[in-house]
Amino acid sequence: MKASVVAIVVFSLFMCQMAYAQGPIVTQNELKQALVESANTRKENLDQVRSFFSSDVAVHAMKSANLDSKRLDKAISTMNADELAKLAAQTRQIQNDIAAGVLTNQQITYILIALVTAVVVLIAVR
Repeated sequence: MKASVVAIVVFSLFMCQMAYAQGPIVTQNELKQALVESANTRKENLDQVRSFFSSDVAVHAMKSANLDSKRLDKAISTMNADELAKLAAQTRQIQNDIAAGVLTNQQITYILIALVTAVVVLIAVR
């Protein structure tokens, strides 16, 4: 009797584990939500970067360095999510520094030229 009870308990536990293992790890709704969040994050990062590079300070700096804003916008659009997130974080930090008056016009120009060059080089390397 004891042996059959033990066998039934072990068998039940084994079957539960097998049934659990066969279920989906991620549900379709969770996957859909993750994709929506990823798309929203990418859009926010794109908006941040484009807003930064379309500011008066950025436009003036790019013109003084003879950099093409259309080429930059095209390059930004092709960046992967990680690259775009890093660039968006950098542009937020620079915007905060500009607003706080930490940077001079010359420093802003050099930073913008470096950022634009980095974006173009990143895309060219691919």
